[in-house]
Parts: sequence; C-alpha cells; structure tokens
Amino acid sequence: MQVLLVLADAAGQVVTRDTLFARCWGGVFVGDDSLNRAVAALRRAVEAVGGTFEVETIPRTGYRLVGATVSRASSVHGPPRSLSRRQVAGGAIGVAALCGIAGWSIVGRRRRFEVLIASAEDKVRKGTSDDSGVRKQLLEAISIRPDSARAWGLLAYLASIGTVSANPKIAEPALKEAQHAAAKALALDPRDPYALLAMFELQGSTLDWATRDQRLRQIIAIDPMNLPAIGEIVLLTQAAGLNRESWNWNERAIALEPFSFDFLSKRALKLWIAGDTPQADKVIDQVQALYPTDPWPGWVRFLIYAMTGRPRAAQAVAAANPAFLEGSGELPLWRTALVALDRRSSDTIAATREACFNAAETIGAFAVDGVMILSALGQIDAAFEIANGFLLSRGLIVTKRSATTTSFAKGKSSRDSDLNDATWRVNTQYLFTPPCAVMRADPRFLPLCEGMGLVDYWRALGVRPDYQLRKS
Repeated sequence: MQVLLVLADAAGQVVTRDTLFARCWGGVFVGDDSLNRAVAALRRAVEAVGGTFEVETIPRTGYRLVGATVSRASSVHGPPRSLSRRQVAGGAIGVAALCGIAGWSIVGRRRRFEVLIASAEDKVRKGTSDDSGVRKQLLEAISIRPDSARAWGLLAYLASIGTVSANPKIAEPALKEAQHAAAKALALDPRDPYALLAMFELQGSTLDWATRDQRLRQIIAIDPMNLPAIGEIVLLTQAAGLNRESWNWNERAIALEPFSFDFLSKRALKLWIAGDTPQADKVIDQVQALYPTDPWPGWVRFLIYAMTGRPRAAQAVAAANPAFLEGSGELPLWRTALVALDRRSSDTIAATREACFNAAETIGAFAVDGVMILSALGQIDAAFEIANGFLLSRGLIVTKRSATTTSFAKGKSSRDSDLNDATWRVNTQYLFTPPCAVMRADPRFLPLCEGMGLVDYWRALGVRPDYQLRKS
C-alpha cells in the first residue's frame, strides 16, 4: 500500500528505488527483494481487480504509475497524465486494489505490527533474545510503521547492546545502527524509554556516576516496568557500594520477572555479599536446577564456593561443567588459585600472585578475578596493584587487550560476556564483595574510589556506601 501511494504522489513522474526505500521502509536497510516483492504483489492485485492503471518499471532507475484510461482521454484534452493519489486511494479502482492485496489490509498490518513488537519487547525485557531474530522482527515492524517510536527505540536498544563488544566487527556496525535508530525514535518521541536507554548504553562511561544514576531513574520513572533499565541500576548501585539499595532494585526486577535466571542469580550473590551464605547456597542451587545449562548460574555457584572457604567444592563444579571457564580462558588461572585457596603455602600463594598479575596484564576482565583472589588470600598489596593498574592506569599492571569472559558485572548470558574494558571499569561490583573487605579496610581504598569518581557520586547523592555505614 505504501509503495502504491508513493507512486501516486509522484503524479506520473519516475520514483527512484532509493526514494521508495526511504519513504516505505523509513530508512531501514533492507534488500532489493523487499521492494521487488512489494511491486510484484501490487501488480498482481491490480490485475486481479481489473485495475486500469499499471506500475511501469524504469530500468536501473525505479518505477512510475500510469493510468490506461486517463492516457486514452488525454489524446483530446492534452498530454498524458497519471492518476492522482486521491483517484488511487479514494476511487473505486484504488479501493479495490488496496483491499485486494492479501495480508496488506490496515487491520492485518496493525495486528502484525503489534504481534511483532510484543514478541520483540518481551524477549528484550527478559534478556533471552536471539539478537538477529529480534532484529528481523523489529525491522519488519518498522517497515509496517516507520512512524513508531516504540519500534525504533527497541531497535536502538538492541543494537546498543552490541556496542560494548570487544570485537570491533560487532561493535562498529552496532554503533551506527543504534545511533540511527535512537535518533529516529527520539525525533518521534523524546521520552521513548528504550531510545533513552540506548543513549545511556552508547554514552557509557563518558557520563559521570551521578549523571548515569539520574538518567536511569528518569527512564524508570517514565516506564516503571522497564526491566533492562532496572537491571542497569541494579548493577550501578552495587558497583557504587550501595549494596542494600541494589538488593531492593533486584527484588523489584524479580517481582516483574519471577523466573529470571539473571536476577535470581544476582539474588544469591547479594545474599552472599550480605553475609547470608547458607541462604545464598539455597537460592543458587535452585536456580541451577531450573537452568542447568546456563553458564551464569554456574559461575555464581562456582564463585560463592571459591570465596567462602570451599575451594574443593568449586573445583568439583568446574570439573563437572568447565564450559563457563574454558570458553573465556579463565580455567588455568582459577585452577592455580583454587590450589592456593585450599593449601595456603608460600609456594601456592606466590604462584597464584604471578598468575593473577600475568592474567590482569593480558586481559582486563581477569583483573576482576585477580583482585578477588588476591584479597581472599590476604595479598592486599598485590590486589591494590591490579586494581590501581586496571581502574586508574597507575603502577606496573597495564592491560594490553580485552577478551571474552563470563562477567560478574553483566553475566546474564553468553551474549553479555564479550565486554570491552571501558565497560569493566564502571562495573566495580567485585570491590564490595566479602573477599575485598580487607581492601575496604585499608586507607588506600578511599583514594582508589576517589580516582574512579565514586566519592563525588556519593557526595552528589548525599549517600554513604554500605561499608562505611557498617564501619560507623
């Protein structure tokens, strides 16, 4: 229908293929087949209802609409002219042609649009989407309604997820699509929550902590059921040491999505952080029973065992299902660390310290593991050496490249594992876990937080991190 009306608007002039793509698909990148199919369907409909106009192909250029009846009359009254938009859309022949296009009726298209959007949004909210499949759904929805801020916003957010990848072949095209889609959505609706969330993701650590916090709260105020935005503030508040507030946000997310393996796994982590290890064990055991093949609950189970004096249980978890460590290259580091956590000799600790330094210099994400492992072993100076090097670029530990790894910060699924170092540097949840309590008690910890901008954030919000409240 849109192709027909664009051709009618041209009043017999040639409409290029590029113009049709822009006006009928809203600038979304689609293949030539999409336009070819639309024109073929239009021609079949016109023929089926006995229409007196036709779509003429202009080779290597585009199409134009010509009307046979009008052209014959023009021999008396002047040069040939094509049917007007009103004649096509409002006349009997135009109405018959529009109604005759199977599957292109207004009601059918609206229903299809709503089905596509509902399905895509549900998958995006739950974080269980196959990105390529959801992207196809959103592109189809946009082809039906190019004026939908909701569709453009969802596409922008979906694309923004790919921009945090350490792989430039993924990140660069994702950035272009996210920027384009977000601009479209915000031009249509400046308050579209998913477009605003996409902008939050794109700007990332270029925003200070207080601004990031404010943006997320604004999005949630607009859309209180926006699960991805709530998930981001769960991470941000934990990364800032506001453990109890992060717990409350996480419980709000679970109320919206009771069977989310992501938020249920985070519940277990937060129980461990709060000092309730027995309850954390119960929660993560149940999550693993529900999602036995997902790497994120497996990683949480492994981490809690390793950091609560049960290294042999952690070894058993890794031996039973090493995929969540082998895929990222973490397994050799943790094998060395678990030996030291089990048998704390000078030799095993020295080997682990060297392994942590080497890993942190090679892969930024491994700095997270190194800080927790060394803190758990009482190697405070070494833990600060890695933390200052990775977070503030001070000292001898300099990260050379990024890598794919299961993330403590973002670890919802394999999709979230390929994170760049900029993302890791604002996801400092590990600094506020039990093994790092020795760092928080050290006078060097507050300068570390000041260097990261956390002290300014606490002052701007008028809050104190939980570890300082307990201390006082």
